[in-house]
Amino acid sequence: MQLIKEWFKRGFILPATAVCALSVPISTAQAAFVNYSFIGSIDNDPQALSPISGSFQFDNATGGSGGVYNGAVTGFTLNLSGLYTSSFKLGANAVTISKNITLGGGNGDRWELSSAATGSNLNGFTAYDFDLRLDRVGGGLFANTDLQNPPSLNGLNGVTGRWRLFFEDANGNPAVFLGSITSLTAVPLPAAVLLFGAGLISLVGLGAGGLRNLRGVRA
Repeated sequence: MQLIKEWFKRGFILPATAVCALSVPISTAQAAFVNYSFIGSIDNDPQALSPISGSFQFDNATGGSGGVYNGAVTGFTLNLSGLYTSSFKLGANAVTISKNITLGGGNGDRWELSSAATGSNLNGFTAYDFDLRLDRVGGGLFANTDLQNPPSLNGLNGVTGRWRLFFEDANGNPAVFLGSITSLTAVPLPAAVLLFGAGLISLVGLGAGGLRNLRGVRA
């Protein structure tokens, strides 16, 4: 923690005014939760805090329009070498699927996750927003802008995924950590969760059968 505080004092953290913030529109959904874990690095890492690690969860059955799926994010964590951790906070969040937008190096496609964030106070600054972007210059990443799972890093034309964690102090002065994603892995639901879901389905079926039998007796 002390090392990261020193970053703020020495100006290693980039001013967030140089990094554009995200806008987030609309949606509704039926639960189909997907979990991913990732490993990456921090830009300008004088204290050798890389690799960073984290995870995110989203509901890939969320409704939306224009490629924007508001409310799709259900959780995330970002761990900076065990010295600082930020996590999901209820608030504005979305997964956005974009085709043929302006990217560094030309037009292309983007899969993007953004979420309100929280974390402990860091030298007077508090985390408030997290985002992760997977870009492919030249396009061809998606057939359409339907909500879908993130693409493989191997399909990004050699460009790594990028993450950002925004901070602000009590006066609204911004700062940001940012870096790259070098590994992105789907995490299957635990067997216990699957068994629990199967059990619920069975109970619902038994309940429906009991009601039918009861109606038959009363008839």
